Parts: sequence; C-alpha cells; structure tokens
Amino acid sequence: MKNRNLFKITKNLIYLNHASTGIMPEPAVKKMVSVINDFQLQGDPGIEYQNKILNACRERIAALLNGKPENVAFTSNTSQAIYIALVNIPFKTGDEIIVMEECFPAAKYIAEYNIPKITVKYLSFSEKNPVEVVANAINKKTRAVIVDYVQYFTGEKLPLRELSDYLRKKGIFFIVDGIQALGSIDIDVVSEKVDIFACGGSKWLNGPHGTGFFYISPYIFERMKKVHTGWLGAPWKNFNDFSILPEPFRDGRRFELGTRNIIGIAGLSESIKLILDYGPKNIEGKIGRLNTILLNGLKEKKYQILTPEDRIAGIVTARPKNSTAENVYNRLKENKIIISLRNNALRFSPHFYNTEEEIDFVLKVI
Repeated sequence: MKNRNLFKITKNLIYLNHASTGIMPEPAVKKMVSVINDFQLQGDPGIEYQNKILNACRERIAALLNGKPENVAFTSNTSQAIYIALVNIPFKTGDEIIVMEECFPAAKYIAEYNIPKITVKYLSFSEKNPVEVVANAINKKTRAVIVDYVQYFTGEKLPLRELSDYLRKKGIFFIVDGIQALGSIDIDVVSEKVDIFACGGSKWLNGPHGTGFFYISPYIFERMKKVHTGWLGAPWKNFNDFSILPEPFRDGRRFELGTRNIIGIAGLSESIKLILDYGPKNIEGKIGRLNTILLNGLKEKKYQILTPEDRIAGIVTARPKNSTAENVYNRLKENKIIISLRNNALRFSPHFYNTEEEIDFVLKVI
C-alpha cells in the first residue's frame, strides 16, 4: 500500500493507538513546515494566503461530513467546539441537559462548569436503544442532549438517526462528540440529522494537536444565540481599513473569534485530503477487516470482549482472563506494539495503513 509509506512510524513500530493520538502523514508535516517557512520569510503572507488554506480545509471537512463548508467553524479542540455549542443554546434557569454517562470527560466538564443554573442529567446509553433512554428521561425543561458517537473506551458506536429524528420532533438540540468516529467510519451529518458535530483533529484524522472544528446544521442556526463571535467571524475583504466593520457571517463561520492556527489547519487539511483520497467507506471497510481478525484472535485466546460487536467502529477493547492487562500491555510495548491501557483493559485502534500481517503479529505476542 503506497499510503503506508507516508506514515514514518511504520518503520519502527506497530501503531494501533489512533483512538489516543493519530499519526501525521508526511504531506501534512511538509505542508506545516512550508507554512512555517512562509511566515518566517515573509512575516505576513497576506489574507489571500490564509484564506486559501482555510477554505481548502473547510471544504475538505465538509466533504468528509457531507455538509457545506460555510457551516464549519474552526476550533482548537473538541472541548471548545462543545463549549461554543452550549453557550449558544438559549437556556433558561432550571433547564436541563442530558449527557451520555459513558462519554469522554470533555462534554462533562463543559456542561458541569460552564453553563450556570442548568441541571445536568447523566444517562447510560450503553447497549441500549437511545430513543428509549431519552424518552424516559426528558421533560419540558430538557433543551439539549450530548452523546459520543463512538464511546472512547469500549468503542461502541451509537445509532444516531432514530435519536436525532426523535429529538428534532421535540425541538431538543442534539450535540455529537465525533472525535472517535470521524476518520474511522463513513459519516453523513445531513442524513443523520445531527445539529452540532464537534471534533478534534488529532486522533483518527491524523492531524496536529490544537486543531478542531464543529459543524452546525442550518436547521438550528437561527435558533442559536449567535454569541462567541469575534472580528474574524466576519467577511473581511482586506486588512487595509478597519473603520467599517462588516456584519458577521450568517452561518457557522461567525463563531471563529480571532487569529486561527493556520499552521495546524494547513496540516489537518493535508491529513484529511489523504483520507478523502483513500475514501471514507474504504477506510471503514479496511479497519473493519483488521478488527474482525483481531476480534477472532482475541476470542480464540479467551479474552473478554468489551466492544459490542453489533455496534463496532474503529476500536476493539478486550480484557485478558489469565493475566493482567498491564502485563500484556507491557509485553506488547516490549515488542514495539503501541496500544492503550484503559481500566485494566487493552484498547486497540488500527487505521487504514495498518496491515493484516501486523494484526497477526500482535495476536502472536499476546
């Protein structure tokens, strides 16, 4: 596979840890170095230069989500995206937010500490019908539901469409943390009817840390408060005259406050281009084949499988019965195999450039 050569880590390690940190491919690294050099040599390359990078990345993100570029806003990470989403919901004192109990701490911290006078209600979605979970808990004060598309520990993929249909009929905002999904499975935010999709760039998208974005559906944009708007949330033609302030964008771009991480966005853009070139459906299929081999091998070795196989995405999590997870983890590391140790369990997360031979070797080591 020619794309495999673009990931230098493959020369030294078997890396199955993309649910923790993705690996930047060579085109992303080279692009970032090129942008750094341009700033170093030119000082300010100009608004046209920056817009070219921003527009290309926005278009690629939109293509990956099947959304529109103008509905994508850049952030520094998933947490910031969730924060912007929540501060723009027109809450009233006493309103409620439902948060997936199993979700990553990102959403929990934002909901608990940044939205005063709001009640946060935690519900378990694990291996349950999400509509039934929500239907049994909502009331007239429920304003938003936050879930992880793919749960960070077990890798369980939540079925979204029925839940989004239900919430839309109720007028409840639907926020999805997609960082463990996008880049590992094919996603269509329009058909899934997601109101807000928050994502960081540093995991399955193989982008640099400090990059992220969110998609906001035009369906709910007018219901939002339109706060968290800065001077770069407006359509400047040039930076020669600041005496007349243009009106902010009437779409997702208005939520970008000021100077963006152009260097990081340039790298993220190249990483996403590689994913688009390979094809999201092809990537989902390749990861699925690798995880099938992995699952079958772990079952043969009598491991406890923690990932629901009918809701699998990119992650496989298992626990050994005849040893501690830490012992197996250390043995894998000694053999230059990198995974995650989580809650006394082993979390594997291969990507499209990994090979069946690598999975076979992992199974021999454990």
